[in-house]
Amino acid sequence: MRSHTQLVGIGKEIVRAAPQLYIDLDVEADGIPGYGSLLSIGAVTPWGDTFYEELRPSSDRYLPSNRRFTEAHSLERERLLEEGTDPIVAALSLGNWVSEKTEVYNKEVPVLAAFNASFDFPWIDLAMKEAGIGPNPFGVAGFCIKSLAMALPGTYDWRQTAKSQLPAALVPPGDFTHNALEDAIYQQQIHFALAGKLALQNGNAFWRR
Repeated sequence: MRSHTQLVGIGKEIVRAAPQLYIDLDVEADGIPGYGSLLSIGAVTPWGDTFYEELRPSSDRYLPSNRRFTEAHSLERERLLEEGTDPIVAALSLGNWVSEKTEVYNKEVPVLAAFNASFDFPWIDLAMKEAGIGPNPFGVAGFCIKSLAMALPGTYDWRQTAKSQLPAALVPPGDFTHNALEDAIYQQQIHFALAGKLALQNGNAFWRR
C-alpha cells in the first residue's frame, strides 16, 4: 500500500503532464448563485502558484445559514462591504491569472477542479459573466474530484466519496478550514493522491516501475 505522500508524488506528476491546466479552486459564498454573494475565491496550480481574493458582497440577499457559516469563518459581511474587492475586479483578476498560468505552462486550456464542482463552478461562471468575460476560460463545466473518487473499487456510492469515507492514504492530515485558498490547497492533495491511486490501480504504463 502506497503512503499518502507517495500517491501525491505520483499524482502530481500525472496532473502536471496533462494537456490541460488543472486549477484546484474553492469558493465561499453566503447563498447560491443568483441569490447571495460570492465572498472569496482561492485557487492553486499544480506547480503551487496561488490566487486569493475576498470580495465585496454584491447582493442584499443571502441565506441566513450560509451567512452564519461564512461569518464564523472570518468572512464578516460588514467587513467585506468595507474591505472586499469589487466583484468585477476580482473576476477579471482571476481570468487574467488563469490565462497567464495557462500560457506559462503551455497548456491547451484551463480546467476548474473542485471537490464538489457543482457548487464552485456556477459561482465562478456567474462571476465571469457579470464581469463581461466571455467565454468563461474554464469552459462550460468543472471537473469534480468527488466524482473522480467514484472510480475507486467498491465506491459506486456517492456517500462513500465524502472526505471522511475515503481511504486514509488519499486524505492529507488536517481538515478543510473554509478559507478558500487553504481549502483549494488541501483538496489538491486529495486530487493528486486520487490521480496516483487510480494510475496504479489501472496499471498505467507510466507507473510500471
